[in-house]
Amino acid sequence: MRLFMLSIICVCLLPGEALPQGPDVDELMADTLLTYGDYLDAVEAYHPVAELARLEVVLAENELLRSRGGFDPALYGNYATKEWRNTNYYEALDAGIVLPTWAGVSLHAGYQNNEGVFLNPDKSTPSTGLVNAGLTVQLGAGLLMDNRRAALRQAQIGLEQGQIERQLLLNQLYFEATQAYYNWAFAEEALVIAQEALELASFRYNATRESFKYGDVPAIDTVEAYTQVLNRLYKLREAQTHWVEAANVVSVYLWDEQKQARSIPPGLRPQRLERGSLTLRRLPAEIEQSHPELLFLEALKGKVDIERRLAAEFLRPQIELKYNFLSENVFSLEGEEWWGEHRFLTNNYDMGARILFPIFLRDARGRVGINKVRMKMIDQDYFNKRAQLNASLNAALIEMQNLRDQIDFFDQNVRYLDRLLKGERDLFFNGESSLFLVNARETQLIDVRNIYVQLLAKEHILFSEIRVIAGEGFGQ
Repeated sequence: MRLFMLSIICVCLLPGEALPQGPDVDELMADTLLTYGDYLDAVEAYHPVAELARLEVVLAENELLRSRGGFDPALYGNYATKEWRNTNYYEALDAGIVLPTWAGVSLHAGYQNNEGVFLNPDKSTPSTGLVNAGLTVQLGAGLLMDNRRAALRQAQIGLEQGQIERQLLLNQLYFEATQAYYNWAFAEEALVIAQEALELASFRYNATRESFKYGDVPAIDTVEAYTQVLNRLYKLREAQTHWVEAANVVSVYLWDEQKQARSIPPGLRPQRLERGSLTLRRLPAEIEQSHPELLFLEALKGKVDIERRLAAEFLRPQIELKYNFLSENVFSLEGEEWWGEHRFLTNNYDMGARILFPIFLRDARGRVGINKVRMKMIDQDYFNKRAQLNASLNAALIEMQNLRDQIDFFDQNVRYLDRLLKGERDLFFNGESSLFLVNARETQLIDVRNIYVQLLAKEHILFSEIRVIAGEGFGQ
């Protein structure tokens, strides 16, 4: 009867057409029991928010890849020529490779071959061309930190932040999905209790009618029994409505591999609400070292510190030194030794230096000051967040202890009220009690059973909240 009623209730949950189904989700939906563990696995694997959390990491990885591009070797080439009225004004070729390094030194090598009637003398080269190899060094600003190194280091921290943001999104998804599941589990338990209560009231009503026919009870007792049937029927309809609402909320978190939302089919039910040993993997004292929100602020402070260090570089003068070895050709000429006078490491070179130093340094000093203030603001935010998390966790742990005490009380209360109900029924069958007292005992037991399963559901939801406050989620 129960499955039949659930089937009728769930018809409104099913879509008009079958949705594309992934194999794993199909297997879950084909069963009659959706355990909490299987449910969380499906949420973590297929829910759009879980996919969004994964994309946060992918985005950070691509940002890191882009920043590493600042250290990619680069080929360059320039060619220009001009001819007018059979006169070769100039023909210039300049090609080579540049290799930036982490130390702030750029290595480069190239080949030049320029000729022409009107060529600028300082651009002239031998007929075989001129090979150069050298380096560019920053001796002042940019020696310890430059834009390339700052971007790469910030991107590395950004990858850490992406992983932290992923965990924060998953933690929130874990809590919301857990809340939906155990609300559904409570609605299932309440529905079972309401069905059993209606069956008891219906049985008692039929028995009272039979007793009235034989003159064992007055007619008013049949009225009393029937009002209980109507009351229990109302409670059942209310429980069915709550079940449908809870199942609809759970379906929001169930998706398949084709990114299609799945509805709860008829007959699928959650696991029974039971008490369990719920423990934290991390102690409250470990929050500072492991909580994602605090780690995110630490990473953000690291980014700002890199900006401060980069700004501090420009408190020194910008000094750039460029030096090139020159050679006519790296290959041997006919009749010439390999290490002839035109080889590298001889006195043939070109070099240059550039210096720039703003007099007041207002831009650099302002940027350093801004980043120092930002770091202090992050520190204050960090201290505040740490205090809030510790306070929230301690309050939630105390609430959990009180909740477990309440569960103990109601567990005993259910057993004692069940004994009282059985005793009242025995008295009723012996003619020493009334239908009114039996109904009162039964109603009291039903109410306490509902409160008991509600407390069990609340225990699981509160534990998931504690895990999120502690920075945990999805069994990590």
